[in-house]
Amino acid sequence: MNGDSGNVTKSDWFGNANGIHDYPIRADADCGYGIAQVTTGMSEFDTQQLDTLRAGAVTTDYAANIAAGLSILAEKWNQLKALGMNANGGSAAYIENWYMALWGYNSGVYTSGSVGLGFFNNPIKPTYPADRQPFLRYSYDDASHPGDWSYQEKILGWAEVPQMTWDGVASYVKPDMPFDIITGAPRDAFCAPSVNACNPAAADPCPSWDASCYWDASVDWMGSQSTANSSTESLRFSLGSGEPELQSKYGHGPCIDHPSVYTDAIIVDDLGEHEDTYGCGDFEAADDGKFTLQTGDNITMLRDDGTYRATPYIAPIDLHQLGAGYDHHVYFTHSYGDTDYFHKVTGRWEVNQAKLPSGDQPGQRYKVYIHLPSHGAEAIVRYNFIPGDNAFGAEPDYCRVNQGTRSAGQETWFEMGTFSFWKGGRIEADNLHDAGTGDDNVVFDAIAFVPFNSADPGACNLNDGGL
Repeated sequence: MNGDSGNVTKSDWFGNANGIHDYPIRADADCGYGIAQVTTGMSEFDTQQLDTLRAGAVTTDYAANIAAGLSILAEKWNQLKALGMNANGGSAAYIENWYMALWGYNSGVYTSGSVGLGFFNNPIKPTYPADRQPFLRYSYDDASHPGDWSYQEKILGWAEVPQMTWDGVASYVKPDMPFDIITGAPRDAFCAPSVNACNPAAADPCPSWDASCYWDASVDWMGSQSTANSSTESLRFSLGSGEPELQSKYGHGPCIDHPSVYTDAIIVDDLGEHEDTYGCGDFEAADDGKFTLQTGDNITMLRDDGTYRATPYIAPIDLHQLGAGYDHHVYFTHSYGDTDYFHKVTGRWEVNQAKLPSGDQPGQRYKVYIHLPSHGAEAIVRYNFIPGDNAFGAEPDYCRVNQGTRSAGQETWFEMGTFSFWKGGRIEADNLHDAGTGDDNVVFDAIAFVPFNSADPGACNLNDGGL
């Protein structure tokens, strides 16, 4: 949420959601938390802050996040009711009637002094094109320039036109809409000289853009309402249902397999031994290696306002998980330019250091395979091979891998070649690339280390410095 959204009642919303509405309340990229984009109560600057338990739940638990958002939305509804402001007949049963509450959810309901809804999300505001069509109704491309619509128009648009998965399947069910649309308010419905000094015929209907533009009256654009002309909720899960079974919309990768015939491969997966995803069971070889993720870089940047910001706090914003790849799980982010340290995410794969020789001993040679998932892998990624400290002159090497073409839409083990490691040896990859634009996916999946006796440069033409 943006702006002054009023006080949040710290009611007992934690864990008490009464049902799961299978269409979300969405917001723009305003750094709100989770599907309900909760910001109120989450900042040290808020007059009423959520306690540590509830704030943590908002950031990590989808049910608590939705419950928090619904609590705020209900508060906006009740504030409007207390001011005598109804949409249409004022029944909460019809989605169209939540138009003003959604408006208030984003920019606030003013309940003292000059009361009502601020001008920021008034649909007649001249920053929103006068000739715009309802959000998403005729073109999914509307989502690429959402600033052309008010907040509540976007919310109703996402309810009417579900977000699509990568293979064109709706992510959630639509409301019950008798005409297959949600009837939003006309552009000039909240503009009247007698209410808010607004002239609907003017190019800038309320040029002061201040409290004189607040809307504090009821509006009716639906007439007599019933399920024959107004939209109602559609629940995929009945009230009181338990946690839905986890279901993936995508195909899974293999459960604990090995590259080719090498059943003795040491698999270093991005999940280690800590998760059992989609019935894959415990990871059998976790003690033989370790995977770690580092966000940002260990540097501090000077910002334009003269303050400093440590980079590790930015990169996690664009770090995600996907039910694909080895053991049905990968982390992914996007490919950025090679100096964009704020978005840098680095993955490290290493064999258990206790199994590697010291630098004065012959190195341990492995044939290296990387696992790539059937979807979510797109970018060119540089894998850096670091041998560790050694007395044999072995030096680091690297291999650039086009994750998209190498995976070719299949779950794939890609053979890179052999490389020798000593203590401190590892493989690293990050998402910075000279051609990165923030668009192509970079995935972090499993790497297999196969003990091998002879050098084989492989597809990557690796310089194996072992004996």
